[in-house]
Amino acid sequence: MPTITSSVIYAVYDYLFPPTEPGKQWRDRASAEAALRTKAQQDAQTAWKNGQREASKKLNLEAKEHYREMEHYNSKAEQAIFAHYNNAANTAQLQQVDLHGLFVSEALVRARAHLEACRKARVSRTTFITGRGNRSIDGVAKIKAAVQDWLKEEEGVTVDESETEKNPGIVVAVIEVDSTPPEGDGDAAWPWKAGETVAWAVMGTVKSLFALASTAAPQSAPLAIEPPKSASTPKEFEVPPSPAPPGAFNQKLPPVKAAANDDGDDDWEVVAAPVARQARPRPATKAPRAKTVVAK
Repeated sequence: MPTITSSVIYAVYDYLFPPTEPGKQWRDRASAEAALRTKAQQDAQTAWKNGQREASKKLNLEAKEHYREMEHYNSKAEQAIFAHYNNAANTAQLQQVDLHGLFVSEALVRARAHLEACRKARVSRTTFITGRGNRSIDGVAKIKAAVQDWLKEEEGVTVDESETEKNPGIVVAVIEVDSTPPEGDGDAAWPWKAGETVAWAVMGTVKSLFALASTAAPQSAPLAIEPPKSASTPKEFEVPPSPAPPGAFNQKLPPVKAAANDDGDDDWEVVAAPVARQARPRPATKAPRAKTVVAK
């Protein structure tokens, strides 16, 4: 990060000489840091050849610090330039992206991000404004050539050559889209989001109606005879005998008893109560005949 002294000097310079182009003050500071970095590297090499090891290490650390400050200023310049040339409405609708004033590496990063946003929003056509290269040293549009070469390697993207050749400062890309629901909360995603919201609301209403109907219907609990809690102390109860079928003998049947067995589980056994044995009536004995004694 820049020191306090350099920040004050740059602030005074910007006040006395206001920038005429977006991001120019940050580019100038980055260029100054790049020059200081190059000088520190050359001095470090000279000190190393002269055997000054500690001085060479110190100069190398200074060169690295100048490199970090150069990257910091270039990042601020890239943000200022991109915000100046790109309208918020066009950027949100993904109709086009303007890459004017950026380095080639910076332009490719912004172009990749723009293409990915178009794919997510299912935008099938977009325009990359690259410029004609009037500010280049040799007058060649470097950003346009780099964007065209990159788009040719992208899968599912083709360059509209007819539109691109008409205007030397743009590249028109045609993107293949599918019918799956788009991601995000952009303009292209709201119909899918609305349909999904309505579907979930209908499903929730149907579930609520089914739940209300199930709670309103009376439910009868099944009757069950619970076994004794402890199998060690069996409990008995008498089961009334079933009535005898018609025509059967009218004899009183013994009561049947159900008791919990002692084998450790909760099953039941039906045990017949002991029946008292009754004595069978003996037939009546005939009286002995009286013998008639005849007197001789």
